[in-house]
Amino acid sequence: MNRILPSFALSLVACIAVAQVDPNATVVTINGEAVRGGEYFKRMEMLPNVSRRVGNNSLNFPPGFLTIELLITEKLVFQLAKQKGVYPSDAEVQAELNSILTENKTFLNDALLAGQSKEDVEHQIRYQLAQFKIATFGINLTDQEIDTFYRENPQVFTVPKRAKLSIIAVTDEATKSKVDNELSSGKAFGDVAAKFSEDISKANKGDFGTVPIATLPEGARNAINATKIGQMTAWVVTPGATTQVKFMLHDVLPEEKTPLDAKVRKQIRRQLMLQRGQQKNNVAKEMAEMREKANIQIANKAFADMYKKFLEESKAGG
Repeated sequence: MNRILPSFALSLVACIAVAQVDPNATVVTINGEAVRGGEYFKRMEMLPNVSRRVGNNSLNFPPGFLTIELLITEKLVFQLAKQKGVYPSDAEVQAELNSILTENKTFLNDALLAGQSKEDVEHQIRYQLAQFKIATFGINLTDQEIDTFYRENPQVFTVPKRAKLSIIAVTDEATKSKVDNELSSGKAFGDVAAKFSEDISKANKGDFGTVPIATLPEGARNAINATKIGQMTAWVVTPGATTQVKFMLHDVLPEEKTPLDAKVRKQIRRQLMLQRGQQKNNVAKEMAEMREKANIQIANKAFADMYKKFLEESKAGG
């Protein structure tokens, strides 16, 4: 199925912070000279030329300030969720975590190995749930609406015809001749790919994976469609390119319709709620009002001045 909404698990990966480091622990060693955690964090806090996209502008601030700004935003989001009566409960957070673990059983262990506690993960889930519930405040969907969307958008829930392929790519005629000679002599396609291919897949004997045929260039599509399973295609040349490729067709998987199960229903519900929420709720305006009214005191004067500048530039950037 073509995903209509990224899973929370994927977006959580981007949200999980850097693992805590002991100020005295060695972070990196250069020619025997160690950099300790304290130096690492001090340098990172004021690292220059770090930007964040706000509206139409790219604003440059050091990571230490951007972290403070992120913490302010999180607190304001939670406060707004409480004002609206949609602050995520512990049960909702646990249900979302269980849902993520159903799809990715190692998700929590991976986070722990990265230095995150279970509480850190739950915090990020709660934050994303709060954002979602604010964005979709007042929006409700019936099961019939979900059924209708599924029925009227079959292309969204159809896995296209796919081919399981290996590839050999070359950029000159001499290498192409060597490949042809070795394949003609009975050498295995994977071994020849590992020896001569100039594609990154050579490290895995040319394994190209299972890909939708329709997404490949026309020449490759035609060559694959003209080839039987277990055989090699002719050389394919993309117009205007110097690289020539040959595929081994291992298997062809037919087009499939994804069933309307509980997982798909949840994805449809979230997608439609977000779409309707964008029309009904002006979250940007609500957050701007929260910032305007908030009593925010930043101990670091430099960062306090930066926050004033940040607010000004954010308004200017829309």
